[in-house]
Amino acid sequence: MAEMNWNVRVPRMDEIVRSWEKRTSGSTPERIDPGSSLGADDRLFPEFTVSSAAWHGLVTAVEHTGFTFTALSATRTMYPSAYYTVLRTALLGAAVWVLAPASREERQKRALTIAATNTDERRKFVNDLPAATDELRALRDAEAAKQEQVLLDIDAAAQRLGYPAGKGALWRVNATDVIKKAAGVALDPPVRDAPLMFWRMTSGHVHGHAYTRWLQIERENILQGANGTSWVRATADLDEVGPVAAACVMLTSTAWKQWDERRIDYRTSGV
Repeated sequence: MAEMNWNVRVPRMDEIVRSWEKRTSGSTPERIDPGSSLGADDRLFPEFTVSSAAWHGLVTAVEHTGFTFTALSATRTMYPSAYYTVLRTALLGAAVWVLAPASREERQKRALTIAATNTDERRKFVNDLPAATDELRALRDAEAAKQEQVLLDIDAAAQRLGYPAGKGALWRVNATDVIKKAAGVALDPPVRDAPLMFWRMTSGHVHGHAYTRWLQIERENILQGANGTSWVRATADLDEVGPVAAACVMLTSTAWKQWDERRIDYRTSGV
């Protein structure tokens, strides 16, 4: 049986993502049964729960993958780097990373790590806000102090998990580690290395690194300049973008399965 080309695969993936959009388009997250696995996870740190971390990952992945397919369909244009920069966010697969561990303590630790990272980034944002008056500076400093307190609260939750004081406040998400562990859960061994390669490539596009465009150069698009320099034109096609989108869909599909397994109390649901 001949392998389907990406002109066939992409519309099929698009249909899957549209079904996910129906789930994420509500005004509130899907219900977490109090007696479910996630319901128990969430009791450690109600200010930023395991389910909140996972739901945010799902919403973000679905939005960015859906936007990619919308742009492909609407523009019929293969932009050399723009699709990669959008898919990078979906590729992170944080929902898989949070939900996958069998250990409740590890799921809680990973959610706290996301919370600490988010709080630290918000603190940096607040500290960089312009403040031209004493009143604005006071407001800025008060908000920064709130973020410091949140880090202390996260650290207290980490101590309840058995970690020493001061440890949890310093936890930060390592995107490379997230990708590796998510791929190890969601993908078969022969293709587990692909998401990390895609992550490196899409990160290069996000940061405007030239090497990622060099990977997209066809020999016929190299023009020699009169002064000994060369000009090149980068290109992209569905055979290149399609696999990155597929990795996003597979990671997100696994996250949805984990989400449903952990949020429902099957003892009371009648399932």
